[in-house]
Parts: sequence; structure tokens; C-alpha cells
Amino acid sequence: MDTVVTITEAKSNFSEIINRIITRKEKITITKKGIKVALLTPMITFKKNKEDDGLIRAKGTLADIDDSVDEMVDLIYAEREKEKSREVSL
Repeated sequence: MDTVVTITEAKSNFSEIINRIITRKEKITITKKGIKVALLTPMITFKKNKEDDGLIRAKGTLADIDDSVDEMVDLIYAEREKEKSREVSL
């Protein structure tokens, strides 16, 4: 079960939250001003995920960046073409 608590609640009830993580294997998300800022998870879950994922978990993470990088490189080369003060071989 995933639970969401504010940072104020987490500070006030930290021992209770840790006990819930240990005994119930809960994942606790902490929010600050409505924004998720941290995740407390049982160590056994963390270790299992860390061992199982490896590079497979990272696959596709940067997929959205490819187009941006290509556009940025194109812009750099276009600006180099415009520059006349020095010779640049492409």
C-alpha cells in the first residue's frame, strides 16, 4: 500500500512511519506544498529493485532528449556556417 503524507506529518510521526515501513512494508511518499519530494520504501524492496533493474530500467529514459539534442546540434552547425570571421571545417 502506498501512503502520502505531508512533510509536517512525517516530522511529527516519523517513528510511526518507520514502523509502518518495517512491519507493513508500506511505501510512504512525502509531499511539501503538494509536491512529491521523497519516497520512503522498505530496504528489502529497494535492494530487490536495484538488483533486478540495472540498465533495463534506464532504457527509454533519455528517449525524449534525442530530438532535442539533434535540434541543438543542427543549430550549432547552422551558426557555424553563418560565422565568417574564422574558417571552420565541417
